[in-house]
Amino acid sequence: MKRYSLEYLLSKQPKGLRKHRYYREMLSHYRSSPRLQQIRVSRRCYSLLLHARIKPEYLDNFYRTYRLPRDPFFPLYFRIKRDYLEERSRKREEKVRYIAEKMRTLPPPTLGFIKQLATFEQNYNSGNNFPVWTRHLFPATKKRVREYCSFTQMDWIILFSTHLRRLQQRYHRLDKKTTDRLLAAFILECPPKDENRPGRPHAVTLVSVDPEEAARNYRRLSKLHHPDLGGEGDLFLQLQWAKEILTGK
Repeated sequence: MKRYSLEYLLSKQPKGLRKHRYYREMLSHYRSSPRLQQIRVSRRCYSLLLHARIKPEYLDNFYRTYRLPRDPFFPLYFRIKRDYLEERSRKREEKVRYIAEKMRTLPPPTLGFIKQLATFEQNYNSGNNFPVWTRHLFPATKKRVREYCSFTQMDWIILFSTHLRRLQQRYHRLDKKTTDRLLAAFILECPPKDENRPGRPHAVTLVSVDPEEAARNYRRLSKLHHPDLGGEGDLFLQLQWAKEILTGK
């Protein structure tokens, strides 16, 4: 059975732990105690220490169970590690709130399409999850969500196109025709309907878009983005492509 020293335990702690006001005091207790330096704990005891799972009121039981000395090192260590874990949890929650607030500032059609892509992937995932969406599309950092807030329409089209290709690579039942229609619907601001075949969980999803709505939106958007009127040429080409995909014209 593998045994672990307290020195090994300390070597596995994150650097942020060293900033705690009691860290040096704890380390001093360890370095001044030959007994602590000789201790070797079981895997179970090491896990309890590593994750700071012993509350102050249970320290006496912890000492007795693992035959450890009642040294000031242990309560100091648990306090430092708990404070670190609580601070990390607080920062994680703050980051989640920040990302959520920033995402709500995106244009409603863009935010709606991002949400729809999660549901769309669920239709193809046997576990009813959306791993590609989670890993590659939804922002995991403050930096990424700030980048999203500065995206142009062409930036979004490129991002969504890349994401849909990833979905095709992951889910072989998903064909290019379906992903093209989905992207075209976003470009022409036609919220598509995902229609699963009745009674067939995870069946191929049919992307339904009204061709007349697509044509109307193309006429409206092409006037806004025509290069002769100061629009962006690449975006205008994307509008033409999307119209052909959704109307066949």
